[in-house]
Amino acid sequence: MTKLHTLTVRLSDAQALADFLADIPYHDGLAELLATRAPQNTRGYDDDNQIARFVISDGNVVTCFTVPGITIDQAEMITLACEEADAWDEASFQQAVTRVLRASSE
Repeated sequence: MTKLHTLTVRLSDAQALADFLADIPYHDGLAELLATRAPQNTRGYDDDNQIARFVISDGNVVTCFTVPGITIDQAEMITLACEEADAWDEASFQQAVTRVLRASSE
């Protein structure tokens, strides 16, 4: 099973949100999106380190799922799998990652 890191913070907790954003490269645009308090679903990919970050917010809390060691194609397949299944809680997200990575290694 691929190890993923999950971090969830309340948008109303300024310090926790600042710490959350500090770990995400190019976070300025994300900070602007989150400041609207509108639901968000976005992802970013760090080519140099092969790390995908999937960020989802309902306007009150924001969660970032970080998946290391995958290709950009795998990240795109994970996004599609999660959107199709509406799998944005940690357990469902992990299942989607496992399915996609297992299928791409066969």
